[in-house]
Amino acid sequence: MATRAIARIRPLLCGLGLACISLDAPRAASPSGHVPDDMSDPPCSTCPSGQPSPLSPTERAAFLATPEDPPPEALGGVTLARHGRHYLTGNEHALHAFHARVRGLGGGYLGVGAEQGYLLLGWSRAELAWLIDYDPAVVEIHAVHQALIAAAATPDDYLALWQPTGRRAAIAALRAAHPGPAGAPLSELYRNNRARVARRLDELRQEMQAAAVPSFLADADDYAHVRGLVLTGRVRALCADLTRDGAVARIGAAARELGVPLRVLYLSNAEEYWERLPQPFRANLRALPVDDRSLVLRTLLTWEKNRDYRYNAQPARNYRRWLAVPDLRSIYDVIRRDEVVVDERGFFETRELPDPAALRRREQRRLAREAAGLPANG
Repeated sequence: MATRAIARIRPLLCGLGLACISLDAPRAASPSGHVPDDMSDPPCSTCPSGQPSPLSPTERAAFLATPEDPPPEALGGVTLARHGRHYLTGNEHALHAFHARVRGLGGGYLGVGAEQGYLLLGWSRAELAWLIDYDPAVVEIHAVHQALIAAAATPDDYLALWQPTGRRAAIAALRAAHPGPAGAPLSELYRNNRARVARRLDELRQEMQAAAVPSFLADADDYAHVRGLVLTGRVRALCADLTRDGAVARIGAAARELGVPLRVLYLSNAEEYWERLPQPFRANLRALPVDDRSLVLRTLLTWEKNRDYRYNAQPARNYRRWLAVPDLRSIYDVIRRDEVVVDERGFFETRELPDPAALRRREQRRLAREAAGLPANG
């Protein structure tokens, strides 16, 4: 399969408007990796029919206007043992639990993580996507994914580029998409992580097929939508920290300017990193343009029990009401683990409204225990 897929990719690379290259010999470095600020809209001669058109110059300027946040001094984690990890691939094994809730929502997508974003984009049929992470390495792996998606007309073609037989074609696609010295780190990132990503993509494809759920890794329509977004410049990956007053707020402003409500907000289990939900995080999420169809998707670590997570969906406007309560401390005030009832997929929804008085009493008990030198959650 991989050899046939690579053969199909050859003419596609020449049709991307990026460069017409040979896959049999290294490509000479471009004299410059600079991309002019006033470059024209990306070409889309290979866009599938019925897929999104490129943004207008005004729309594109608004979409790309958000400056990135600086990288963190250190990478956090839910536990001390998980600090410092680069999550270049996801490790959630029941993402199909979200499928029915997000299918066809449209609008804009804002989410953390790596390949999870493309899965959710295919399901939701989003119009615009901001793929964010506070780890620059995750942002860079998105650049690799998108160059390979642009070069591959089908899911099988794309997966073949992650296989050993596809390495030469994948490097050629990366050099075409990112010519010159600026693209060298992406080629190195691909080489160092190819096998890891290939295993995860194969695993994800099998998980979705076992659940009888389509995915961009197997379903032609889902893949065509994701690829159409990439080819038309409607997907942007950037370094953005949910806990800063910076990029996330600017993304919200850009979505509002473009008239696109953010319909899917994928947080993975980021909220579990914080003992107290940071004030900038609360302000960021409360300011995002959402509507009655918008959802917050999150996972909650249960690794010691099932080597997986619990999967939760919450209406975005409902979560904003929780975030407005001053005595809300952590995500575990929103989701009381001892009260959660999940289905066979580990999925549950949160629709309860906050009780400010109950949250205040709970916070007072925490403070009293801390003052007495006792564990706050004892």
